[in-house]
Amino acid sequence: MTTAMYDFMAPITGKCVPIDALHSDLLGDKVLGEGVSILPTENTVVAPCDGLISRVSESNRTVTFLDTEHNLEILMEANTDSEHASFDLHVRAGEAVKAGTALFSCNVTDIQARGGRVDVSCIVTNLPTKEVHVNCGDVVRGETCILSCECAC
Repeated sequence: MTTAMYDFMAPITGKCVPIDALHSDLLGDKVLGEGVSILPTENTVVAPCDGLISRVSESNRTVTFLDTEHNLEILMEANTDSEHASFDLHVRAGEAVKAGTALFSCNVTDIQARGGRVDVSCIVTNLPTKEVHVNCGDVVRGETCILSCECAC
């Protein structure tokens, strides 16, 4: 078995912050895994790589994605304090997807115009190592690395 660096690319454009900067619950305590939150400037969350959708939520705002090449499980969830938020799910459980495939979306501008906030949490639930580097700041969907770790391949 060999090891290699794995870079998790941004699934949405926006501002990336440590997950504990926005959340004080299970997400911020990293009980579910290591991750980040992204304050989006666009509406659609995409698959960061090829893989398999293992679970979707009834609320249409949470997708669990399996990166089968690296054996990593990634939880992506849109969090909002707005009661007016509506999410559109673009995939279903069991579906194989390619990098860039739309997973779910919402109207970020509308939520913000109504005084709400939205962030997208990206959590790797089964990281095989504690050696994780989180990159914060402005990120571009599909171009900017938000999290790096060493994985067995």
